[in-house]
Amino acid sequence: MDAERDGEGPPTMPQQVGERAAATSTSPPATPPVGAERDAEGTATMPQQVGERAAATSTNAPATPATDAMQRGTAQPERAGAAQPERAGAAQPERAGVSEPQRAGATEARRADRPWRRAVLSGLGIFAANKVGLALVSAFAWVGEKRPNVTASYIAAQWAAQWDSVWFRDVAKLGYYADPYNAPAAFFPLYPALIRLFTPLCFGKDWAAALLVGNLATLGALIVLFRLTEHEFDKSTAGRTVFYLVAFPTGFFLTAAYNEGLFIGLMIASVYCLRKQYWWWAGAFGGLAAFTRSAGILLAGAFVYEYVRVNRLTLRRNVLAILLIPLGAAGVSAVSLYYYHQPLAFLKAQRYWGRHLDWPWAPVLRGFKSLVTRHGLRFGFGDLWVHNLLELATVLLIVTTLVLTFVGPWKLRRDQWILPIIGIVLTLLMISFPSSHQPYPLYSASRLGLEVFPAFMLLGRLGARPVVDRTLLALFLMQQGILVAYFVRGGWVA
Repeated sequence: MDAERDGEGPPTMPQQVGERAAATSTSPPATPPVGAERDAEGTATMPQQVGERAAATSTNAPATPATDAMQRGTAQPERAGAAQPERAGAAQPERAGVSEPQRAGATEARRADRPWRRAVLSGLGIFAANKVGLALVSAFAWVGEKRPNVTASYIAAQWAAQWDSVWFRDVAKLGYYADPYNAPAAFFPLYPALIRLFTPLCFGKDWAAALLVGNLATLGALIVLFRLTEHEFDKSTAGRTVFYLVAFPTGFFLTAAYNEGLFIGLMIASVYCLRKQYWWWAGAFGGLAAFTRSAGILLAGAFVYEYVRVNRLTLRRNVLAILLIPLGAAGVSAVSLYYYHQPLAFLKAQRYWGRHLDWPWAPVLRGFKSLVTRHGLRFGFGDLWVHNLLELATVLLIVTTLVLTFVGPWKLRRDQWILPIIGIVLTLLMISFPSSHQPYPLYSASRLGLEVFPAFMLLGRLGARPVVDRTLLALFLMQQGILVAYFVRGGWVA
């Protein structure tokens, strides 16, 4: 290289730097030096020198102290300053491109693995908000009286001292006692048995035990309803479904000492297990539901439908789980036989309330007539008229939502038909046994309508539109506030 340089003149400073880099990166028998090529082109610029240094460090040349220092990032500050940006610019995007999707995927996986945690938190939040609201309405129910003379415990006790609550508490304390119509037999055993079980834990106060059992069951029902709805649709629909259920005008019965919350929770748990193909759990929950209310026996039909849909006509041993559902009904018959010597005493007890079988459309037509004829608008908006309006509106709302599960933009998939089928059967049972002793053709339909949970799932889907959501909440909550104040003061609602 010295001979070539002597022929061209003394080398410039940039050339010397380039030659040093070339010398450290090549072995003695290498190709013509980089400096010679650079001499032919002219004086090298600073960017070229930086690029050459980077190229020099990437060759498989024998390591020298200088190159080894550069590879470890401990070279001279001048060289490190040129190499570090290149290293950072190449490595950092690669690390970010790999780790960011991994972190997002891990987070999503954790969320997907904890659906019950979402259900518990959502159900618990709605449950707590509902109880706070009902407590405030209950406290204001005595506004206007000169000396209300009520305490918090007195108001709480009123939630377990109205209408059917008294029947349940009496059965829990006295058992199924004798009656001209054997009326206590109409109140199925599971809820009174739980009241009796929890009474010692509530310092002997059966009203507190009745409220505790009922509200714990309601909390479980809200959690399972959220989980089932999220499984079938999505999280937003699940949240609206649960809220609409407790906000419904008669949703406060889920707080009172009634067995509504217990039955709804067991029924939804059975349906959820059917959808997940947990056949034995579905049968167990169905049997407990049948031991709570007569409508629980309908879950046997739901079991058959879902089992055939999934397995066709292939029968396995798990099909025997269906026997657990009629076993619950058999337990009710056994209790009736023991106390009244009649296995169907619970059916005959309905005569006390004048319940009888009728065509399902007959009570609906009588409900329409009650609004426009003898008890209609000509006599003002009295108690009777308002009750009949509430019952009829509940039935029409439920029927409309169930129709929309089969037609229109909100119709369900064919594999989800078990939900509206259950809703239809529950509705038919509700309106096919009117009372002949009451001036209400659709007796208690507004309360029994809470059990038709598929209707609330469809409302949850409709509520995705803000105008529908706000309309439902405004109507539901205002009516419920009025009815709660009426109920805790001893008024009959449903």
